[in-house]
Amino acid sequence: MTRKSTQKMILMKVSLPMLALAALVPLAALNAADIPKSSNALQVFKAKLQTTVTGHLNQLLNADGSVVSLKGKTADGSEAMAFYLMFELTGEQKFRKAGICLADQILKDMRGTTFGVLPIKEKEKPDGKTIIGGGPPALGEYAASVAYILHKEGSRNDDLHYIANVLDRYPWNESGWWAATIDVTTGEPKEPTAKPSPINKTAAIAKAAGMISTYVREIDPELSARLKHKADTCIYSQVIPAQETDGFWHYSLSGNDPKDKDVLGYFMLTTRELMDLQKFNAAYRDEKLNAALRKAQAFAFTCIAPMTEPNTRATRPEHATRGTPSHYTLKEDSKRSFQLGPILIGGGYMDEGTNIMNAALDLFPFGDTGPAGAHAAEPSALILSGF
Repeated sequence: MTRKSTQKMILMKVSLPMLALAALVPLAALNAADIPKSSNALQVFKAKLQTTVTGHLNQLLNADGSVVSLKGKTADGSEAMAFYLMFELTGEQKFRKAGICLADQILKDMRGTTFGVLPIKEKEKPDGKTIIGGGPPALGEYAASVAYILHKEGSRNDDLHYIANVLDRYPWNESGWWAATIDVTTGEPKEPTAKPSPINKTAAIAKAAGMISTYVREIDPELSARLKHKADTCIYSQVIPAQETDGFWHYSLSGNDPKDKDVLGYFMLTTRELMDLQKFNAAYRDEKLNAALRKAQAFAFTCIAPMTEPNTRATRPEHATRGTPSHYTLKEDSKRSFQLGPILIGGGYMDEGTNIMNAALDLFPFGDTGPAGAHAAEPSALILSGF
């Protein structure tokens, strides 16, 4: 049976109430040029999105309801969030159970380390010594996912307090950024914290700190205030001021982009992290951050969407480096489409967002247990849950 046949069978089996996709974005973000012309097309897109995500998640479940073994910190955290968001949308208890199971496993792994930071891979320090490194963006992603699930479940104050303390202890520079990588054995940064971290890495911790600050406000008011202060300093003193007038964020807060990096990809990650923070913490839906995100979403629409399949432009836009592909194709890098889709839909560019997401869903990595599945499932679930 082909992937498309499987997808069609899943679609026929699902009968859930459909909500208008326009409700997924703030009304103020929409304009006449962006509102999709066919409400029927919206219903079809949302049905396709929902059945695709649930079909993928079902393939990650064993016959007894347990979750298959996933590959990597990103997969654990992102799939945990995808499971739980789809439970909240559908009421499926098997998704709730799976989300909690993954969250508990991540928490157990964190508690099994010295500083609560999971190892990722070997890193070489400037002095040539090798360390086992860990940190953002993975730390921000799995900490935020676990904390969200535990907060929604309730009666997990000790665990929430632990995660909050992991973030509070993570090396921080008062100028407004966190260390890019630490030695998970010693807790020391790979490089001095005087050096600003890549923007997506520090934004990932800001997202987690901003979210978790609300979850521990009554548990530990002082800890909550420290996390909120750090998140605010990062976002309002560093990230927003670093934005270019056209909405672009550089890989580095200093604006000195490495030529071998896909800087548009890191731009999309940063934008997504800030959008997620707004979704999960209403305190960050202020006009200053709103304005920055509107500019970023407009840049994504104008400069990145035209070079993303199924669109065909094959020239690098301004700010791109030689490490940036001239065209994002699904076979070569599908995660970029799943990064871009929520940015466009969340910004009110509904036609373009659904166009790109529809193409990506046709090649969804059903049942993939690694980063490819995680990079597709969580953004799709976030679109369904609304911004």
